[in-house]
Amino acid sequence: MNPSFEKEWRTKVKAVRASTFWQHVSAPPTTPIPPARLRPRPGEVAVDATWSLCLEGDVAAKGPAQAGCDDLHLFLRRLGLRLRREMRLPSAAGSSARPQASTESRVPVLLLRLRSSKESANRWCSRFQLDVRRDGITVTAPNEPALLRACLWLSNYWSLRRNAHLRLGRRTVKASVEVHTGADLWGGFSTTQAWPFGRETDDNFIELARVGLTATPVMTVLEDYLLPTGGPFDHLAHPQAKQNRRRLQRLARAAAQRGVHIMLMGYNPKLAPDDPFFRRRPRSRGALQATGAFRCLCTSDPATRRFLADSWASLFEQIPELGGIIAITGGEGFYHCFMRSATQAADCPRCGKRPGSEVVAEFVNDVARRIRQVQPEARLVTWPYSAGHWSGDRDQDAYIAALDPEHVIFQTEIDKDSVDWREAGYAKDCWDYSMSKVTVSERCRRQRQLCRDAGLPFSTKLEINTSIECLNVPYLPALENQRAIWTNARALRPAAIHSRWMFDGACKSASEEVGYWSIWGKGTEYADLDQTLSAIAARDFGSQPAATAVRRAWSDFSEGLRHHPQLDYYKGSFFIGPGQPLVLDTASATQPDQQPSQLDPAFFGAFYWHWENSVSDNAQFLVQRDPLFYYRPAFRAMARRGPNRGHDVALDELQEQARLWERGLRSLEQAGKHVPRHCRARYRRELDLSRWLTWTWRSAARVEEFLRLRDTIGEFSARRWVRSGHLAENLRDLQQMTTLAQQELEMTQAALKLITDRGAALDFLDLRLRLDMGTASTPQILTAKIKQLQRLLHEQLPAWRDELHVW
Repeated sequence: MNPSFEKEWRTKVKAVRASTFWQHVSAPPTTPIPPARLRPRPGEVAVDATWSLCLEGDVAAKGPAQAGCDDLHLFLRRLGLRLRREMRLPSAAGSSARPQASTESRVPVLLLRLRSSKESANRWCSRFQLDVRRDGITVTAPNEPALLRACLWLSNYWSLRRNAHLRLGRRTVKASVEVHTGADLWGGFSTTQAWPFGRETDDNFIELARVGLTATPVMTVLEDYLLPTGGPFDHLAHPQAKQNRRRLQRLARAAAQRGVHIMLMGYNPKLAPDDPFFRRRPRSRGALQATGAFRCLCTSDPATRRFLADSWASLFEQIPELGGIIAITGGEGFYHCFMRSATQAADCPRCGKRPGSEVVAEFVNDVARRIRQVQPEARLVTWPYSAGHWSGDRDQDAYIAALDPEHVIFQTEIDKDSVDWREAGYAKDCWDYSMSKVTVSERCRRQRQLCRDAGLPFSTKLEINTSIECLNVPYLPALENQRAIWTNARALRPAAIHSRWMFDGACKSASEEVGYWSIWGKGTEYADLDQTLSAIAARDFGSQPAATAVRRAWSDFSEGLRHHPQLDYYKGSFFIGPGQPLVLDTASATQPDQQPSQLDPAFFGAFYWHWENSVSDNAQFLVQRDPLFYYRPAFRAMARRGPNRGHDVALDELQEQARLWERGLRSLEQAGKHVPRHCRARYRRELDLSRWLTWTWRSAARVEEFLRLRDTIGEFSARRWVRSGHLAENLRDLQQMTTLAQQELEMTQAALKLITDRGAALDFLDLRLRLDMGTASTPQILTAKIKQLQRLLHEQLPAWRDELHVW
C-alpha cells in the first residue's frame, strides 16, 4: 500500500469508527414505541407483560438463534413489554406440545422453536412457520439463520404496527427472494479495495440482517489471496496471502453468525504489460486493458482458466462461510481479455479469434462450477454492468444463452442504459443508477424474459438509498420514487435482489424498510408499500398530523428529483453539495493555488475508484487530487418534443427541482410542531438532511447559471469593439452573477453554521469520513467556499466590471 495513502486511510477508518453515525447504524434501535392500539382487533392475539419468551432447540451459544431471541427480547422493551425468558432443552425440540412455559403457571408463551427439516442445510432459508393461538405463539424454523430472520420479522412487523399483535391461525412466512445482497453498513466496506481495519472483529452484522440482507459484498482482489501452488503461477503468489485469508475468514464467520454471508466482489489479476510473468508463461498473457495500462490473464488458455477457477475455489474451501462471488463481467472487476480492450481483444492470439460472449461465459461457468464443488451453498452472480465496453449486444442475448443455469445467477440493473422522457420534452440519459427514473428499462425487461426462457435464475440490481444524482448523503428522502423502484423490482419476480452498490451503506433508512416489506410483506398489510410508508411516517414522527406533513414532503422531494436533468460522478452538486466554488477563471481551476483563481486545496480530492484503471499495485489514483467542482457549465437537456423543442431546458429543470425541494422542506418544517419528544432526534435528522439537500439543489442551479453567464459575458467581451456594443447586457449579466454569488455566500454561511452547531449529530455529512474518496472535511470545504466567494464579491467581480468599461 502506498505509504501516503496508508496513513490517510488508517486515519480515515479510525475517524469513521469513532463517529456518531457509525455508532447509530451499528446499534439496534432503542427509541420507545408508544402503543398505537392496546386492545387487539377481532381475530388477533396480543402479547403482553404476562407472556414469557422461550427458545427451544439445540442452538449454539452466541449463535444466530440466540442472537435473534436476545434482539426480540430487547425490541419488546421498546413497546414497554418485559417478558420473562427461559430456554428449553434440546430433547424437547421434537415435541408437538403447545407453548406453555410451565404447567403450574400456564402463562402464554412466545416460543421460538428450532426443528430440523429438509431445508436445515440451506443457509439461505428465509421461511418459517407461524402458529398463533390465544394461549401462545409458536415460531418454527429449520435452522438458526432462519430462526434469526423470524425474530427480526416479528420485531420489524410489530415495530410498524406499534403493538405486539398477531392474526390468529397457522401460516408460512416466506421472503420472495432468499439472496438479498446489499452494501455493508455505512462506514464499512466500500468501493475502495483497502480493508477497513477492525471490521472483521465487529459484532454488528445483525443490523444488516435487520433490513433483510442475507449477503453483503466485499471488494476482493484475487492477487491478495494467491498462495504458492508449486507450478508456473507461483510468481503471482502474494507474500501476505495467509494473513489476508485469516482476516477474511474472521469476517466471514462473524457475518455468518448473524445470517449474512460475504459475497466476494471479484477482481481478477491486473498486471503490468511487461510483467516478467508473461515472459515465463506467454499463453497466460491477455489483451491490453484501459488504453494500455495493464494486461489481464487470458482465460481462453485452459491452464490459466483452471488456475483462476481453482484459486477462487480455494477461498471457499478454506472459508466455507463465504456466500459466493459477484462477477462484474461488463466494464470492471472480473477481468477478461474483452473487458476494457480497445480492440475487441485483437491483441490476444486466443480470445481475438472467439466471440466475447463465448469467452466470458466459459470462464464464468467454470468458476461457478468449481466453487460449487467445494461449497454447494455458494452462489455466483454474473453482472454484465457496462458490457457495452466490449459487446455490441445491448441485451446480452448470446451471453445469457451460454450461461449454466444450474450454477450461475444473471444480474442486471433495473434502470441503467436507458432514457427517461420528461414533460419538458427532453430525455435524461440514465447511464447509471438514477433516483429520478421510476420505470423499468426496456433492456431489463428483455433480459428478464431471456432468463425466464433459458431457466436462468435472475437478479435485479437497484439503488434505493442514494443515486448518482447525489452521493454525499446516507440516503435521499425521496420515498415515493424509492417505493416505485421497489415495486418495479418485485414485479419482475426475481430469484435474487442486489439493492445497494458499495457507495451506499446500510443505515436503516425508510427506503431500506420499504424494501424489507417488498420482500417479506406477502400476507400482511405491508405488502401494500404505500401503507408501509404511512406506517413508517407515523411511527418515526409520532403523530398522524406529523406523518401527513412528512409524506407530503417526501412526495415533493420525489417529484423534484424527477426534474434532475443529467447524471455525472462525484463532482459539484453530485458530491460536495452546496460546497462548490463559483469559478471565474477556468484556466487556473484545474489545480489548487493557481493564479488568478487561487482555489483552496479543499476543493480537490482523490477519486479512489479510479484505481480501476490501473495495475493492482499502482496507487497513483489513491493519492492524486482532482477538482471536486465544475468550472464549466455541466448540465444539458435538449428538448426534442413539445413547445420547448430545440431549447436546452437543463437550467429550468434544475430550478424547478430546487423549488419543489424548498416546498417540501416547508412541509417538513410544519410537521415539527406535531412531533412528540421521543421522536425529536429522528425528526431533526430528517429535517437537517432535507435542508442540506435543498441547499444542494439550489446551489446546483445557481452554479450552473453563474457559469453560463460568465461564458456569455466572455463571449461578448473578448473583442473590444464587441464589448463596447454589449456593455449594457454584459453589466446586467454581471449583476446577476453578483446576486448569485451573494445568495451562495449567505447559503454557505448557513450551511456551515448548521454543520458546526449540530456537530457530531450530522457527522454523516462530513465528506472526510467517506471511504470511497479522499477529501477535506465538509466544514473545511464550506469555509474555503466562504473565503472564495468573499474574494469573488469584493475583488474579482468588481475588477471585471471595471474591465468591461474599457475598449
